[in-house]
Amino acid sequence: MNSFIKELKDKTPLASHKYFSSLMNGSMSLELFKYSQLNFYSAVCYFTRPMFLLCSKMDSYTDRLTLLENIMDEHGNGDISNTHGETFKKYLLSLGINDRKISEKISHPAVANFYSIIEKTINDSKIETAIAMFGIIEDRYSEISSSIALSIVKNGWLNTSQLVHYKNHQELDIYHAELFYKLVRNKWKEEESRLNIKKGLKEGNKVILDIYLDLVKSYNLSNNP
Repeated sequence: MNSFIKELKDKTPLASHKYFSSLMNGSMSLELFKYSQLNFYSAVCYFTRPMFLLCSKMDSYTDRLTLLENIMDEHGNGDISNTHGETFKKYLLSLGINDRKISEKISHPAVANFYSIIEKTINDSKIETAIAMFGIIEDRYSEISSSIALSIVKNGWLNTSQLVHYKNHQELDIYHAELFYKLVRNKWKEEESRLNIKKGLKEGNKVILDIYLDLVKSYNLSNNP
C-alpha cells in the first residue's frame, strides 16, 4: 500500500500543480492567495463533520476510537481556542483579512463540491474506500501545509510565528494520515478490498488537489467577467 501511495503522490507533485507552483515561484498575487485561503476557511471548519458520519458506520470500538482521536485533535482536545478552525482564523487575521469577512464563513462552491464528493463516498462506497480517501487527504494536506508555510515566509507575507495553523499541520496530519491508513492496511492483501482502497486513495488525492484549482478558477471568473 505504501508503494501505491508513493507512486500516486509522485505522479501528482505539488511542484507541477498550477496553484502551488505559482505560489512557490512567487507569481501568485497576495490578493489571489488571500481570496483562496479565506474561502478555504469553511473547509477547515467543516472537515470533522463527515468524520463523525464515517465513525458512525464503523462496527469496531477500536476503529471508532482511532477515528475519535483524530476528531478530538481537530477540536483542540477540548480547548476551543486551539481548534483547527480557530487557529486558521488567527492565521487569516494575520494575513490582514477582515474579521467580518471571516465570520461570514460562506461556503464557496469549490468547498461545497469538495464535501459533496466526500459525503457521497462515505454514503455510497465501501467503508475502506472512504477511510483511504480521508487518509490521503490528511497526507497531502501535511505536504500542502509545508509548501504554503514556506512560500508565505519566502514571499514576505508573514513570518514563521504567525503560521501556527500550518506549522501544526505539517506534522500532525502525517500522524492523522497514518491513523486512517492503519485502519485499512491489513485489508490490502485482499483483492476486492485492495481495489476499494485504491479507489479511495485516487479520489482523495484528486479532490484535495482540485479544490485549490477550483478556488483559483472562481477568482479569475469573478475578476474577469
